[in-house]
Amino acid sequence: MKRYHRIPLYVLVSIVFFIHAGCGQPSNTTLLERGNYAMWQGRWSDAADAFKQATLQHPGDWEAQYHLGQCYMEMGDAQKASQSLAVAESLQPTNIEISDAYTESLLQSGDANKLYSFLLKRAQKQQSVRDWTIFAEYTMEIDDPDSATNAINTAIAISQGTNARPYIVAATFAERLGDDTLAVTRWQEAWMIDPTNENVSNALRAHGIVPGPTMTGVDDSNQ
Repeated sequence: MKRYHRIPLYVLVSIVFFIHAGCGQPSNTTLLERGNYAMWQGRWSDAADAFKQATLQHPGDWEAQYHLGQCYMEMGDAQKASQSLAVAESLQPTNIEISDAYTESLLQSGDANKLYSFLLKRAQKQQSVRDWTIFAEYTMEIDDPDSATNAINTAIAISQGTNARPYIVAATFAERLGDDTLAVTRWQEAWMIDPTNENVSNALRAHGIVPGPTMTGVDDSNQ
């Protein structure tokens, strides 16, 4: 004859508790809070430990991956940072802050090929002034002036004269490459879009040009 033993209530409660608590492991919410607090205090190693534990429990937690990458960057480990930020970017491809952080981690880790591929793919997909300008700036950083020039010209074409930034970047490229004539043209175009920009005005003065309507060919004699 089988004998049945009643399980004490406190044992059942304990079993349920440990199942829901993950055998005593802190939740990702707790780990994120712990990591964020450590980041706020500048304790990057402690923050990284918390975020790393969160990613081990839930690899698909983009916030944990992103903050872990930030911590690694602050700790000077761009290689590890790029790995975490790559995951975060794949989970949140429209998040500009994550894509910018990932881009910088690739530059600092010296992975020029991956940096080039990532930014080119993003620029071609987004077709925005911002993304083509960023692609231009970083390709110039990795010593690829041809790609940088093509990219910034694409950004200028997309902007259609409504955004001064690509013209400013193009002007600095021209100066860097020793083409003062093109640099002046781009600075003038930037001034026409944003005449209140002091950096643009100062750049023109450095080339011996006084910013103003006459410079742009505008006839204000009747005003």
